[in-house]
Amino acid sequence: MAKKLTSQKLKKLGVPSVLIAGLLAASALGWKTGAFDKIKNYYELKALFPASGYVSQVEDGDTFTLKTGQTVRLLGINTPERGQNNFDSARRGLAGMVDGKKVFLEYDRYQDEKFGRVLAWVWVGCEQTPKFLPADYMHKSDRESNPGLIDNPSGCKKGKLINEELVKSKLADPVVYTDRGELKYESRLKSLKSP
Repeated sequence: MAKKLTSQKLKKLGVPSVLIAGLLAASALGWKTGAFDKIKNYYELKALFPASGYVSQVEDGDTFTLKTGQTVRLLGINTPERGQNNFDSARRGLAGMVDGKKVFLEYDRYQDEKFGRVLAWVWVGCEQTPKFLPADYMHKSDRESNPGLIDNPSGCKKGKLINEELVKSKLADPVVYTDRGELKYESRLKSLKSP
């Protein structure tokens, strides 16, 4: 029998505070919490961090929702916010690339954020299930990283990295966080930026 889920247990697992209330509510409504008893890191929960899924709705130029309800924010890019120039173009651009399609989610050193969204590199058109390097591949220290990735992962050599496609089509800008460590495809995206 699974032990009762508590905020202290979730904090100990490293679950961000923004997600705790929702997980406790889901538990109270009948969600089976036994998965938490078997893991040491909540990022291992495929219910919270799926490997793939089908896109049901595009929110804006860099955010969409899967049919399972998870909201995914594309890593390493930024698109116009609602009310800004080119918002509709960016949203339509992303929708044309992912809406109704199966996407594969590759995780990096940062996998979630304060709004409860999953952060991922998003792949489409893969010839089989991709074999991604672990989410912590880049991490050496808080600000130090391993060399960035240039090539597509095994199983997705013919696929497209949506984050990159949005930058190529000038619907998104690559984002570099100077106070954090480098992301897997950060240098790949920066190389596309016009001088």
